Amino acid sequence: MPWHRELVNRFEALLQEVDPTVTLYLIGVPGALFLGILTGLLAFVPLVGSIVSAIPPLLLAFVVGPTTVLWVLLAYVAIQQIEGNLVEPLIMQKTASLHPEAVVTVVTVLGAAFGVLGNILAVPSDIVAAILVKELWFRRLEEAENEPNRKAETKEYPRNPARQ
Repeated sequence: MPWHRELVNRFEALLQEVDPTVTLYLIGVPGALFLGILTGLLAFVPLVGSIVSAIPPLLLAFVVGPTTVLWVLLAYVAIQQIEGNLVEPLIMQKTASLHPEAVVTVVTVLGAAFGVLGNILAVPSDIVAAILVKELWFRRLEEAENEPNRKAETKEYPRNPARQ
């Protein structure tokens, strides 16, 4: 894996820990640092990690008060929506050369059609489809465009008998 992709993955992991930590601290939930780190670690579990990571902060928010529970719930929903619909598609664009709208569309369509399995296989299938289209379609178009130029460059002209 190239170093810049690894750096982007590290940045995303850091973002998944820092956002909840800062938000929980500002809301006033005790143990915000630990809960933020736990959220970042659980975010690597596909599909259920983000839901499970919200449970401990919600339980601790009950200690503070009912409005705090509402703020924590809203904060976690907002963080997950921003990361899932904005940050991750942008990262996929940079690391896998996929357009963010294509990622969101494929995840939505395959998730609706095939459920959890569709969500899991959405981005890898999008990458495979993009590579196939690039290799099988665009490369052939480029070769077809360059073919007349090659024939013109390699065309042999008959020798002039007067010059011999």
